[in-house]
Amino acid sequence: MFKRIGRRINSLFAAVGILAVVVVVTPISEYLARPLRLEREIRPAEAIVVLGGGSFEDGLPAIPSLVRAVYGFSLFRAGYAPKILLSGGQVRSDLGIEAMAMKKLLEDIGAPPKSLETEGRSTRTYSNATESARILQGQGITRILLVSHSNHMRRAKWTFEKAGFIVYPAPIPWDRLPKKENIFSLKRVGLMRSVVHEYGGLVLYWWKGWL
Repeated sequence: MFKRIGRRINSLFAAVGILAVVVVVTPISEYLARPLRLEREIRPAEAIVVLGGGSFEDGLPAIPSLVRAVYGFSLFRAGYAPKILLSGGQVRSDLGIEAMAMKKLLEDIGAPPKSLETEGRSTRTYSNATESARILQGQGITRILLVSHSNHMRRAKWTFEKAGFIVYPAPIPWDRLPKKENIFSLKRVGLMRSVVHEYGGLVLYWWKGWL
């Protein structure tokens, strides 16, 4: 019995090892990521909605939130919309509120406070959409530029459209797939993790009727 269990464990580790090698040395993660990504559609809108990507317990935004907030502010400064809604709550009790962390960052770099609005109740993309709809559609706003990372863009767009918005995708421009297919890249491990998460999210959201 113990030998059978040991053989199964060894087989599992071998399979995981083979899968890891395939991910690292082949462009499979890049191929799987492409259908998740949408071209930027930057045009005038009624508001820019920035989706939170994490925050620390001391109120500082995590890197994904920082990058998204700065890009959203750049769209605001370029005149694409008169206001920014920062969306994201407290995902865990030991973390800060994403929207407030992004708001403080933008105020520190010169964003006019009157142009910033926060939504700090959501903990996932679905509630980002429903809570944003509660705030913005109550003001008569339906056309939005939606800011997030590229792999997240398709699920986010479909979810916000389900909530009643006209969505112009604004994936952050620095989140790019490599133009050349390298033989070996450890970065593919993180990319594959993101890809698996997003495909799982699409299945879950479809099953729950959130798309």
